[in-house]
Amino acid sequence: MIHFRPFRNSDPPALVQLWNLAVPESASARPLRVHELDDHAFNPVIFDREGLIVAERDGRPVGFAHAGFGPDEAAPDRPFQLDTEMGVIAMLAVGPADDRPEITEGLIVEAERYLRRKGAKVLYGGGRLPLNPFYWGLYAGSEASGVPSSHSQFSATLSTLGYEPISTAVHLHFDLGRPDPRDPRAAVLRRQFDVAFEEDPLPSTWWENAALGAFHPMRAELRSRGDEAVVARAWTWDMSWFGREEGRARLGVFGVEVEPEHRRKGYARYLLGEVLRDARERGFQTVEVQTLTENEPALALYEALEFEPVEQSTLFRLPAPFPDRSRP
Repeated sequence: MIHFRPFRNSDPPALVQLWNLAVPESASARPLRVHELDDHAFNPVIFDREGLIVAERDGRPVGFAHAGFGPDEAAPDRPFQLDTEMGVIAMLAVGPADDRPEITEGLIVEAERYLRRKGAKVLYGGGRLPLNPFYWGLYAGSEASGVPSSHSQFSATLSTLGYEPISTAVHLHFDLGRPDPRDPRAAVLRRQFDVAFEEDPLPSTWWENAALGAFHPMRAELRSRGDEAVVARAWTWDMSWFGREEGRARLGVFGVEVEPEHRRKGYARYLLGEVLRDARERGFQTVEVQTLTENEPALALYEALEFEPVEQSTLFRLPAPFPDRSRP
């Protein structure tokens, strides 16, 4: 008999075992130790024990789902304020021996009930910045975007329950053992701009600080030598928890941005080339980025830099009106 219940303080040892068994290594931090999963996913101030649902058989946890909310972007100066109108099921992990609909689907349904009790009017499966609570830094690549294609248990369960894919992100890697990609404008831009790297800068949002503060974030800026104006920027963080078993230190890149009046001048390509060189000097072996499949300029940029696609993640949404999943 399967029993669903909220999180208990004694659960992390069993939940980390489920994580290491059920969440695919290709797009997650694995293997995790108990204090790592506990500190990063279960201890943040926004954690609500009712939103982490555990499936139990004979008193033994056999799976869990985790649901929550993103930040209230209408109140950016008020930390820890959440937008409870949009809910997300951020995680599903069920051990291989118990991968059956009564558990996987039951966990998703219980997560839906939690979100709706809290006021959610839109339900997502997976997540995307900023609707990515708890697992940025542990799951789905450099931006914790959607459900990775390798996590078929999660995506198949969402699809069975009527969730529809609404967008796809591509994960791309650059192997730092390869030569730097050639940039025909690098020599000219090097005379016009400086690249500044700032370690552990003040975060741009409290959300990013909560997610990545422990992963040594760094900001890279392209600054004009004339007036020190910043024309492009990018953020990086240490993803070395990903791919632990392969032993390759990985750096994540996100928030690549060029000021609107300076776009299409090769500045993003030059800045990212400098990020690759800095990453190699600091001992990293792989750099990861993500972008949406419909973002053709970004895909063209990463192709020019010789990044290679390695994974995709899908964001799901449950169409309204919500189906009736009342308890029997």
